[in-house]
Amino acid sequence: MESLSRRRFLGELTAIGAVALVSGGASATQRGAARAGRINIHHHLTAPAYVKFLIENKVREFPNKSVAEGLEDMDRAGIATAFTSIIGPGIWTGNVEQTRRLARECNDFAAKLMTDYPGRFGLFASLPLPDIDGSLREIEYAYETLKADGIYLFTNFGQTPLYGDKYLGDPMLAPIYEELNRRKAIVYTHPKDNLCCRNTIPGVGDATIEYGTDTTRAIQSLLISGTAAKYPEVRFIFSHGGGTTPYLISRIAGPNAP
Repeated sequence: MESLSRRRFLGELTAIGAVALVSGGASATQRGAARAGRINIHHHLTAPAYVKFLIENKVREFPNKSVAEGLEDMDRAGIATAFTSIIGPGIWTGNVEQTRRLARECNDFAAKLMTDYPGRFGLFASLPLPDIDGSLREIEYAYETLKADGIYLFTNFGQTPLYGDKYLGDPMLAPIYEELNRRKAIVYTHPKDNLCCRNTIPGVGDATIEYGTDTTRAIQSLLISGTAAKYPEVRFIFSHGGGTTPYLISRIAGPNAP
């Protein structure tokens, strides 16, 4: 049964992404007139409050585009609807209240885009992880008030603001998955730096190798922990083509897989 669940999960990665994209697109476009064109589910039009936080705390520089510039890029590429999510490394600051406030500001900004530009934007809501109680409240707010299309999770999380040390299959997230499973939620994931693997090759940025690898670690974590099988109503979308998973699929799902 466990092997079957693993193979089914891996086999449906692409299909689930397509179904989630279509269902999410319908949710976004029903707020306004449907438009012909592509749907982009990886669109980092980030809230000004978050960009300000990153720059002021010297986390990273980010040339945040205006909404007008974002729409211009979308039109140029033939994109009808873009689902927004924040850039890394995430909003955990080490301070619970500050992180909750930042999550709310990011989500409210994305929701306003949906209101101001009907049909052009969708929302994958950010959570203030590793704060479980705050995340559960934000899930409720995102779905009930903002009418979010799904939830946004980084491939890893932890107590360190910049780097995570826990993956998506960690038992700590059980209350989150129980709620997301109940809501039949779409979860869009994006990699970030992990505490284990910083600057492994001097001169090579972590995004070059580690991002793809970290997505694969997250997928394996969901499988090996039993999370994917236990919460079958949660539909995952993995960015960057599933990382290195397509190239390791025979090992992950093979006869000797644990």
